[in-house]
Amino acid sequence: MYLAQNLKYLREKNGETQKDIANMLFVTEMTISRYEKGECEPNLQKVVDLAFHFQITVDELIAKPIRPVQPLYIRNVRFLQTKYEISDKELALLMGLTMSQWKQCVRFGLELPIGPAERHKIADFFGLKPGELEMRDLSKEGV
Repeated sequence: MYLAQNLKYLREKNGETQKDIANMLFVTEMTISRYEKGECEPNLQKVVDLAFHFQITVDELIAKPIRPVQPLYIRNVRFLQTKYEISDKELALLMGLTMSQWKQCVRFGLELPIGPAERHKIADFFGLKPGELEMRDLSKEGV
C-alpha cells in the first residue's frame, strides 16, 4: 500500500500542513504524522474523505505511488550536487532558478524550467559533455 507516501506527497503538493489535514479529518496532528510514517492507517471513511479532498480515487490514493519519478537529469544534478557539496542556493543560481523553483522541481519531480543553453552550462560546470546529464545515470558510474 502507498497510502503513507501518497498522503504526505499530496499534502505537501497542496501546500497543506499536517494540522490542516488533521482538522479536516477530526484527528490530531500526531495521527496524521503516524499515517504518513505508515505507523497506522485511517479507517475506510477517512480514506474516502482524503481521496475526496485530494480529488483522486481511493484506488489512486492507496494502490499506486502518485509521486512522479524525477527525470534522470534532475537525479544526476542531485548526485553531483552531493558529490561536490554544492548548496541548493549555489545550484539554483547556476541554473538561473529561484530557490523555490529548484525545491519544487526536486520535491515534486517536476521538469526543470531551463532550456538547452542552461543544461549545457550545468554539464560544462561539472565537466560533462552536453547531453550526459540526460542520457546516463551518473550515480551508477561513479563519475
